[in-house]
Amino acid sequence: MRFDIKLGNAYANAPRPQIAEIIAEANTRIHQPSHTKIVMAVAVVVGAIATVLSSFWVGLLVLAIGGGVAWKLEHDRRQNRRITLHYQFDNDIKVRFSTIQKACRILSQSEKIWLEATRKTVANQQQNAGASHIINLSNSPVKIQCMQPPFIETNLNIWSMDVGILTLFFLPDYVLVWRRELYSSISYSALAISCDRQQINLSGTIPNDAKVVGKTWLHVTPSGRPDPRAKNNPQLLQVQYGLLHILSSIGFSVRLHVSNIALAEQFTKTFNSVQQWLALRHKDAWSAKPSKADTPDSDFVIDDRKSAYDVLGIKPNATLSEIRAAYHRMAQMNHPDKVVGLAPEFQLLAERRMKAITAAYRSLSQKAQVR
Repeated sequence: MRFDIKLGNAYANAPRPQIAEIIAEANTRIHQPSHTKIVMAVAVVVGAIATVLSSFWVGLLVLAIGGGVAWKLEHDRRQNRRITLHYQFDNDIKVRFSTIQKACRILSQSEKIWLEATRKTVANQQQNAGASHIINLSNSPVKIQCMQPPFIETNLNIWSMDVGILTLFFLPDYVLVWRRELYSSISYSALAISCDRQQINLSGTIPNDAKVVGKTWLHVTPSGRPDPRAKNNPQLLQVQYGLLHILSSIGFSVRLHVSNIALAEQFTKTFNSVQQWLALRHKDAWSAKPSKADTPDSDFVIDDRKSAYDVLGIKPNATLSEIRAAYHRMAQMNHPDKVVGLAPEFQLLAERRMKAITAAYRSLSQKAQVR
């Protein structure tokens, strides 16, 4: 499925899809059920029976046919899971999107970036090199790279930030969040990025681009000297990292420790220089006047471009039992309870999709009973 997205003053009157519609469509397609294992299991059983009753070659032929059918089903499912976002925008939008890309490119040049896993206050600073907190960093480094979002194709180079627990994809108008194999979105106005300087005491090898500001020991006196009473008292390097704090209104907050302070500060400055402009532009890029069909009390009518069969994802010759099974499957995937706690537009879209599913089921079940 393809969405054409036109941004900027040059396309002010062009129709635009709602981001909630794109997210819902992507998540629905990603989690389409797979019948590959069932087909292969049936092929194995039938092949075994054919081998016993007929010959080995007949059983092998049945297994080969079953494997081919399973491969075709899985191939079609993979193709159907993808959506395409095709962007067009004027030069004003292009310049600012290029600046976002530049900010990500700057940050990617840092030798090491880690996610802060835990942080706790130190009770006895003298036994912890005078530190105020104990910070545990993730074992896997954060990845800043140019890549397409999973199951989504675009006509642009999209930069991503993979922090382990989630991945951010920076689009021209929104930030996509990929977490637990589901998409959500954040407007640039709802994303806050700040940078501070964080001093950390480390032992062992440090990144080449890190700034060493001094040294200390694991056990220190109140004056900062090594504690003579401690037998095992290794020396530690005092290293200054850039502390990026990324906070959003949808409920996630991450702290990233960047080995290169200058790059972390430059990224923050570059990103925030266009964030406010994009946030204001966001309203124009995705705004749409509510129609009668958007109101909770209106009667839902199935879109003429999408038949009732398409809504339920079934063939025109489907039986009543197949129609019911498809309805229950689609209702479970698109029920409004699935988006409780998300933005109002997601609630509204879920209600509209549920009304479409219900209307399609009523229409097709009545036709099936008449047949």
